[in-house]
Amino acid sequence: MGDILVRDVDELAIDKIEKAAKKAKVSRQVYLKSLLERIAYYDVFIEERDRFEKVVRASQKQMGQYLLQQNELYERVSRIESMLYLLFDSDEEEIQQQLIEVVGRELKQNE
Repeated sequence: MGDILVRDVDELAIDKIEKAAKKAKVSRQVYLKSLLERIAYYDVFIEERDRFEKVVRASQKQMGQYLLQQNELYERVSRIESMLYLLFDSDEEEIQQQLIEVVGRELKQNE
């Protein structure tokens, strides 16, 4: 560990530091050491916080895209399931009508 010597500090500032250290129930040296270290590491904290926020935003974006894809997949599976039920439970005319409706919906959605 290194040492730091600060000269010509204003008496009022020293008095305030002494009072703050006494209030914190530590020595002036411990109080100033803690204060200097917090100041020194503040930039590191800000950088890490910003990096974390970027990761969170990117994750949220990915989750949003994933949810959209899942919804699209669910809709397609539901349509296939409906068509299969129609194929097994309907006559040819009903199946044709349902296919026309499905194709019409697809065309409207793609516009």
